[in-house]
Amino acid sequence: MTSLTGSTQATLEGTRTFPPPATIFGGCAFQLVTIGAVWCLYSPFSTCLADRTACWSDPWSKILLIHVGVMTLVYLYSLRTIPSTGTSDPSIVDRLWSMLPWIYTWVFVYWSPSPRLCTMAACSTAWGVRLTTNFILKGGFSGGEDYRWVELRKHFQESAPLVPCLSWGFHFELFNLFFIVLAQLLIVLGFTSPAVLDFYDARPWNLLDTAATALFAAFFATETIADSQMMAFQTEKYRRIQAKEPLGEYANGFIESGLWACSRHPNYFGELGMWWAYYLFGVAASGDWLNWTLVGPVFLNILFLPPQASLDVTETLSSKKYKGYADYQNRVSRIIPWFPTDRASQIPSQL
Repeated sequence: MTSLTGSTQATLEGTRTFPPPATIFGGCAFQLVTIGAVWCLYSPFSTCLADRTACWSDPWSKILLIHVGVMTLVYLYSLRTIPSTGTSDPSIVDRLWSMLPWIYTWVFVYWSPSPRLCTMAACSTAWGVRLTTNFILKGGFSGGEDYRWVELRKHFQESAPLVPCLSWGFHFELFNLFFIVLAQLLIVLGFTSPAVLDFYDARPWNLLDTAATALFAAFFATETIADSQMMAFQTEKYRRIQAKEPLGEYANGFIESGLWACSRHPNYFGELGMWWAYYLFGVAASGDWLNWTLVGPVFLNILFLPPQASLDVTETLSSKKYKGYADYQNRVSRIIPWFPTDRASQIPSQL
């Protein structure tokens, strides 16, 4: 897809490497099997499996079946060929990421409105509208494929195939099916799932709901400020480049001021925090601190935080573009905001 601010070519070796295909598919299989097992064994969908006539009368089973239909359509759409590149287009998942949670939550409100569900719908809508707007401003709906998938195509092409008789292009399409479409869209439904607990012997609005609302708002503000700072930095950097003006504080090419001075990914810190706050609504409804919807925020964290996960892919690309990024990695906490330091080993927490 086109970046509306500008783009920088990756010409350096980088401080990170992409995970090998075996690691990618192994991690994907773990996510799919675990999420499927938890939902089949512990969620209300287990009743649907025992009595298929009850599927459409159960709210969670109904939305899960609808989501399977959505995933099928998304995958078929992702196989369409982009005329300019001759490749498929898995970027549809990125465009739906910020839309499906609030749509599903409002469906729950329509089925059975309550103060908790209305609040959850308002929270997820604020998140979705802001994130979609930010994505549009960055060029996310301008057509073409997300730059991460372009780079991962190259990675698959350069890696030894898992099945020698199959082309690298086929391996990427398997990655498209199992990771980009199935795993990511199941995670999206997973971190939205606490809303459905309001249908099952839910407790009235209580103090934990109020705390969850306040926490969601605080993390929402964090992500909003971080994204705004990033957008302002990138816009001014490329304006100066195009105008051939001195770059000054923009010479390094990447932002390291504001919230970005104490966290390399303050936007993701806000993102993950919001969905943990959202999970608290489910705890308030059910009275159970550990319930089956926990797989949503847990696997959202797994998507971003472990070695060679999404954050490392992002840093791999950044370190290939900017010479000073390795020093930035040594000085600034990976995600939890903290005081910058001169040595990576002194950072109290890399998560």
